[in-house]
Amino acid sequence: MLRSEHWEMFGLEDTKLLDFIVEICDTIGVRPPGSEAERKTAEIIAERLRKYCDEVSVEEFVTCPRVLQNLIDFVVYSYLVALVLYLFFPYLSAALVAVGISIFYLTRFRGKEILDKFARKAKSQNVIGRIKPTGGVKKYVIFSGHHDSAYMMPLFQPKYLRHVPLIQNMGVVGAISLLILSVLKSLVILGVKFLDWRLFFEISIYDLLMVIPLIGLFFALFFKLKMVTNIPVMGANDNLSAVAVVLGLAEVVAKNRPKNVEVLLVSFGSEEPGLKGSRRFVEMHPDIAKNAYLVNLEMLGSGELFIDLEEKSIGVKHSKELAEIVKKAGEEAGLKVDTIALPYGDTDAASFSRKGFHAVTIIALSPRFELAKWHLPDDVPENISEENLQKALKLCKATLEAIDKKLEK
Repeated sequence: MLRSEHWEMFGLEDTKLLDFIVEICDTIGVRPPGSEAERKTAEIIAERLRKYCDEVSVEEFVTCPRVLQNLIDFVVYSYLVALVLYLFFPYLSAALVAVGISIFYLTRFRGKEILDKFARKAKSQNVIGRIKPTGGVKKYVIFSGHHDSAYMMPLFQPKYLRHVPLIQNMGVVGAISLLILSVLKSLVILGVKFLDWRLFFEISIYDLLMVIPLIGLFFALFFKLKMVTNIPVMGANDNLSAVAVVLGLAEVVAKNRPKNVEVLLVSFGSEEPGLKGSRRFVEMHPDIAKNAYLVNLEMLGSGELFIDLEEKSIGVKHSKELAEIVKKAGEEAGLKVDTIALPYGDTDAASFSRKGFHAVTIIALSPRFELAKWHLPDDVPENISEENLQKALKLCKATLEAIDKKLEK
């Protein structure tokens, strides 16, 4: 294999970054969270990192492989049961739908792991490589990806993808309207006369307004049917593309160590069921996390590179300071990288940002600002661009150099 200009530039060996992705997909295949395949992939990553890092560790933790699917099932089925209860016991309807909405909010927007107590458990692994600086450690810089692969989610097909936030939000609006109507009807039953509003034929206005929860239930059921499957996908882009760049960066950094920065090259396990690996990293290494810049990498294999500054569907904002560093570093390296707010989806950077630590995600999006082949069967190596991976590597290298130079001042 001839050495291309890209990896001559970085001093890499005669391998493409894409070769790692092809190897994992060919020899291991799909890697659901908590599976033996995920564990084997972690071992391979650790073996590669040992060639370049001063220290490599594999940290095992407990995960809940299907807890995201459990959350969707619980919320939608509680909505369905609550709607039926409205007809006979509106106060029970109000209680049940309130529980469903609360668990959804606390899980997605506050990062609480409520259903984990009841979900099936398995073991997962984080792989952590460390490269020491030539001088003293003034800061840690973490470059990360994740090596587990997702279960197929047909809702992320191109024909639906742009409408995912709308579909989810219609379900949420329907559930909230059911909660309000159930409370009002319960108060009427308890004798609050001025709330007993009736129209023609003595039909309660609350019963007429039940059309809103019914429409919301349609969207909620559609969301569930198109989100919950048992079919794992290959995950070449999501997220072996990021791990390949992390491994390439390990080789680059080992040959040209920074002076002031200790570099951590991390591959998280169990990102898909709710960022489990990055959560456990923050819990186990708080001293590192609070004195670190996390540059998380996500789905780099196709599209234009962006800096994810906000994840709207979980209410998380990332570090503007770090985003500015990455953006300026990209400009100096000849790469135009803009910031963006993701309308849907979450990344491992959220585990750091929720704690107030500096984190961003570098992500590649299509011309329509969409994630390519996301959680779909065609997320395979054939759809990965080596050029894209090399651009991401170049951006990471430039970012590390910019941070190290900043710490000299």
